[in-house]
Amino acid sequence: MRFVKHLPFAFLAFWLTACTNNHKRVSPKSFNVIIEEVKNKHQFPNLQSFVLGQGSNSSEWLILGGRTNGMHDFGKDNYEEKSFPIRNFNDTIWVYNYLEDKRYAFPVNKIDNPGSLLFKATNLQHFQDDNYLYLTGGYGENDSISNDNLLERFDTYADIARIDIDGMISDIVANASAEKVNTNIIYGFDKLARATGGELYKLDDYFYLAGGHVYKGIFSVKRNNTITPTSQKYLNSVHRFKLSEIDGRLKLSDFSKITDGFSDDSTQFRRRDLPVTPSINFNSDSSWEEGIAMYAGVFASPDNKINNINANGAWKWPIYIHKDGTYLIDSGFEQHTNIYSAPSFVAVDQNFKTVYTTIIGGIGSSNRAAYSNTTTTIIKNMEGNRVVYDTILQPPIPSENFYGAEAFMVLNKENRLNNAQLDVFDITQLIKNDKIEIGLFCGGIEAFVYNPGGNGKGKSKASNKIWKVTLVMR
Repeated sequence: MRFVKHLPFAFLAFWLTACTNNHKRVSPKSFNVIIEEVKNKHQFPNLQSFVLGQGSNSSEWLILGGRTNGMHDFGKDNYEEKSFPIRNFNDTIWVYNYLEDKRYAFPVNKIDNPGSLLFKATNLQHFQDDNYLYLTGGYGENDSISNDNLLERFDTYADIARIDIDGMISDIVANASAEKVNTNIIYGFDKLARATGGELYKLDDYFYLAGGHVYKGIFSVKRNNTITPTSQKYLNSVHRFKLSEIDGRLKLSDFSKITDGFSDDSTQFRRRDLPVTPSINFNSDSSWEEGIAMYAGVFASPDNKINNINANGAWKWPIYIHKDGTYLIDSGFEQHTNIYSAPSFVAVDQNFKTVYTTIIGGIGSSNRAAYSNTTTTIIKNMEGNRVVYDTILQPPIPSENFYGAEAFMVLNKENRLNNAQLDVFDITQLIKNDKIEIGLFCGGIEAFVYNPGGNGKGKSKASNKIWKVTLVMR
């Protein structure tokens, strides 16, 4: 039976921490996260695992990459139904106007190399810095390589791109020439940026490529039951680097790795397809510093040697990455819901040094690792000498089908934490019944059952739905 039918209360609290007997004062603030389907929008494209950049006109969105089908299959006889068929790589760059519910299309094959391949990859790492959209990696298919060599035909890219968002939106809407559209892009290439299924952030002058893996080939079974060759290697680290434009090219410099340094079967950095969010760390003098938080994700090694983690299983403990290149793996909190990449947002109460991280839908509920509409707020209080966690189950996504996995969150630019570089909301001054619009999430995988096992009728598809997210103080 579907988990959404077993929530008798709209707002259920429970502890998931070793600190349950700690009686420290925590933030008195609490809130409901209300999710509503936006029903009068029909032109958003059916996509999952895509990239979105928001124009200076916040209702205009630049959309590229990703896939047009649902959850990937796991290989079929003689490739007839391959896991990642070329027809389902998104071959269109879209401009979507949310207010007007209108879209404009530009073919990826009119983009110069390497963008003609890069821009239709799936699970690219991406970060928007003002009007620039940065892209790295992604997994894609090079149809210039023969189907007889699937190990090379399907690959993880090492390309980097920077897109002028407003320029490209304007040119596509104006039906400008391909030559004009291409002037909005510059490229780079570096194997240190090669990954898929990770997340990209920027703090000060440094980019942080958090998690991910390098995958080559495709899992598929031939008629004689032999399996096509594949290659997979996790980053097992966060890649920290700078990007500069030199002679019209992006150059990577000042590279370092943030990692525990352990082998593949013993490192907790072996993560991909995970929620990665902004993180705020409060100091004893009430000052704060930004970082990033890596939550859950998959997969532990099949030869895993870490206690309390299953082989090939999901991760439990968050990793906090600090701007000075250090990190903290916090075993004081165990995550059992929303373990997969999904929409999220972060809010803070400065008076009580409390950070609220909300993850919406995706994969993972309190009793099984399956598609779920569960919405969870992780509360981290840093007042005093200890960190105390609380976890709140919010009202779920209101649907019989399941949403959130590989969807994209477009966040409202108001009610932000002053002087923060990343997307953090400030709820310090909010009181009971105050509400703020957090934003919208769109696309992703729509699963018709909690364990679809693939794509197609009765299983899953790429969604074109848009959902409104509102925070209401209790």
